[in-house]
Amino acid sequence: MRYEVSSIHSGQHTQPEYLREFHIAVRDVPNHPTYPEHTHEFTELVVVYEGGGINCVNEFEWRISAGDVFIIHPGQTHAYKQTHQLHLVNVLFDRALHRLKGSDIVHLPGYHALFMLDPSLLGAKTVSHMHLQPSELTKAKVIIDELESEVDTKKPGYRLISQSLLLLLIGKLSRWYTPQATDESQNLSKISDAIAHIEATFYEPLSIQTLARLAGLSERTFYRVFQNATGATPNQYLVTLRLSHVAELLRHSDMSITNIAFECGFQDSSYMAKQFKAHFGMTPRHFRMAK
Repeated sequence: MRYEVSSIHSGQHTQPEYLREFHIAVRDVPNHPTYPEHTHEFTELVVVYEGGGINCVNEFEWRISAGDVFIIHPGQTHAYKQTHQLHLVNVLFDRALHRLKGSDIVHLPGYHALFMLDPSLLGAKTVSHMHLQPSELTKAKVIIDELESEVDTKKPGYRLISQSLLLLLIGKLSRWYTPQATDESQNLSKISDAIAHIEATFYEPLSIQTLARLAGLSERTFYRVFQNATGATPNQYLVTLRLSHVAELLRHSDMSITNIAFECGFQDSSYMAKQFKAHFGMTPRHFRMAK
C-alpha cells in the first residue's frame, strides 16, 4: 500500500499486528521524510526507487539513490536524513521465512552476504547492501508490485503466493549481488563464498585450507573472520548445519538413524546422536517419534 509517514517517533518498533498475523508486509513510501533513529524486531528489505537521502545505520552514514538495496537486520539502529524526493519500498518479513531447508538458495554467496551475515559482526560500520542496474531495478519492481497486491487483496492462496514471491525476490537479489568496492564488502563476500561452499558440500569432510583459499585469506585469518561473522567456528557451523539436515530426514524419511548420520556427513552415529541431543534437547529417536 502507499504509505505516508504521518507520525514520526524514535525508539523500538515491535513486530506490528500485520507481521504477527502473516509475517510479510509491503510499504510503498513515495515521499519518505527525515526519520529519527529506531530499531525493530523484523527484517526490513529496502529498495530505493527514486530520489535520495542519507541512510544512517549503527552510526554509519552513506548517501542512497535509485537502485540501492539494503537490509536492516532486527535490532539494528537506523534513521534517514536529508531526504529529497525519496521514494522507496520496504518489504518487511520474519527472517525465518526464507530459511528453507534443502533450498539451493543457500548455494548463492549473495544470499549469505545480503540476508544472513550482519556486517557489524565483522567490525564494519555498514549494512548489507547492493546496487541494482536499471534493468534489474525494473524486474525487482515487478516482483514487489505483485507481492504487494497479494498481501493487500488477500485472495485465496495469497499466503503461498506471497511467500513464493518473497523467495523469488530474495533469490533474484542474491543472484544479482556483486560486492561493493570497499574492504568491508569484499570481506563479507569472501566469507559468503566459503559459507555457500559449506552449504553445498556439508556431507563432505571440512577443509579449512579449501575454505581459506576460496576466501582468499590465510587459514588463521579466515578462521578468525569466519567466527566473527557467524558467531561459530567453521566446524561448529558445519555440525549445526548437518544436524538441521538430520532433523529434516528424521521428519520426512524412513531411513535408519545410522544411515541418516552417514548421509549427513557424520562418520559415527553415536557421536551424531550425542550432538543431536545437545542441540535439540532430545535423542534422534524421540525426535522422530514426536514429529
